[in-house]
Amino acid sequence: MAKKTPPQLQVPALHNWRTTDDDEVNRRRIRARTDEFRILNDTPQHPVFSNFRVSSASGMTYGVEIRDVASRQFACECVDFCINGLGTCKHVEAVLLHLQARFRKLFETAARSGSTRLDVVPDLESGSVKLTGIRGMLPRALRPWFEADGSHRNGAHNETVAGLERLKSSGMPELRLSQELGPWLENARRVIERKQLTVDYSLLRRRNLSVQQRIVNSE
Repeated sequence: MAKKTPPQLQVPALHNWRTTDDDEVNRRRIRARTDEFRILNDTPQHPVFSNFRVSSASGMTYGVEIRDVASRQFACECVDFCINGLGTCKHVEAVLLHLQARFRKLFETAARSGSTRLDVVPDLESGSVKLTGIRGMLPRALRPWFEADGSHRNGAHNETVAGLERLKSSGMPELRLSQELGPWLENARRVIERKQLTVDYSLLRRRNLSVQQRIVNSE
């Protein structure tokens, strides 16, 4: 059977900055088709919903995470993914092309039926973590950390992630902690640290002012 040619993608000229999100996504799909990539699956037991190492001809390697095909829930470590607001990049699109070519039926099923994994991801709206991919009842082992809808119970995020890492290593292969959790937790730690430094500075300033006032009053 002849190999099917992918549909032609139309995008505005590079100098045209009046582009839509669809235009920008298509630009990255074109790069995914034309650039050379080496793609390795970190967890081959999960052919589609997995974490991949994507290496380009430039020698750079980035981690790509495929969480949901139908709703296009992905992650990548590259700068473009982090700043473009599109939820994709050429590395993500290269992985999708790779999966479509190598695991066509599995990929079609994945797009139709969704993931069989439970993903713990940052929830930017609530400023917490959440569990996605729940089908039916929440597994008993996860109830200490999450509500039935996947929202996080009260508690420190770093302690939750540490507990989930232990749970995963003890025999829950369908559980996955997103590669985005590490940077998100580090950023949250820095925010808390900055707030504490602000409080400490304010207390120190008030204390110094109080001492200065006492000195003035004693003169």
